[in-house]
Amino acid sequence: MEKPVYLVAGASSGMGRMTARQLGKSDSHVICAARRLDACDELADAIKADGGSAQAMQFDGTDAASVAAMMDAIADQHGRLDGAFNNLGDTIGSAPLHEIPADQWNTALAVNLSSVFHLMHAQIPLMLRAGKGRIINNSSTAGLKGIASMSDYSAAKWGVIGLTKSAALDYAGQGLIMNAIAPGIIATEKFEQIKANMPEVFDKLREETPAGRFGDMQEIAELVDWLLRSAPGYINGQVLPIDGGRTA
Repeated sequence: MEKPVYLVAGASSGMGRMTARQLGKSDSHVICAARRLDACDELADAIKADGGSAQAMQFDGTDAASVAAMMDAIADQHGRLDGAFNNLGDTIGSAPLHEIPADQWNTALAVNLSSVFHLMHAQIPLMLRAGKGRIINNSSTAGLKGIASMSDYSAAKWGVIGLTKSAALDYAGQGLIMNAIAPGIIATEKFEQIKANMPEVFDKLREETPAGRFGDMQEIAELVDWLLRSAPGYINGQVLPIDGGRTA
């Protein structure tokens, strides 16, 4: 029996990298994809060194043609895609809405929302061909509540949830499962860099988190692994917060 094939889009660092490592522990083939091919090559080599099966691919989520080319390559090489973790997004800036430049707004939506659309648009036909597949989109607690001075990012992350729920309804009767996760404050590499410059702010954020701590990337990886490989298929069209109780 062929190994299931999983794509981690945005695997070069942070939650994507950790999730790819987690999936690499299972009897599956992991495609580590991002703009930074060197980081994905390194990640794929690490998974293989641990006894897993992996490869690296390069793509730009904001470019529909780039995404389509990657999916064509996956179809040619493997003929299947069993699951995908669409882990794309970034904060572009911080300002009240009336001070956000139009180009920042457009970039925020391209990076955080349109990229997810491009991926799903290219992934779904391959999954439909097999009559099964699971997609997990990475949203944010910013997609569940407003965030002051981050209306562009928040709007895009709300959009990811709407996109996920609508797609789940489109394909629920055809064997496809679509869910989203909404991480709170997770200790990624970028988080650590920002925290070092704003320790008082992050001390306050930690105190405001019911769990009394920030999230660990491994917790994200284990949740996505479960949703892709083990979760009941009746969980569909949902958004799962993983935020230490911040949205409780």
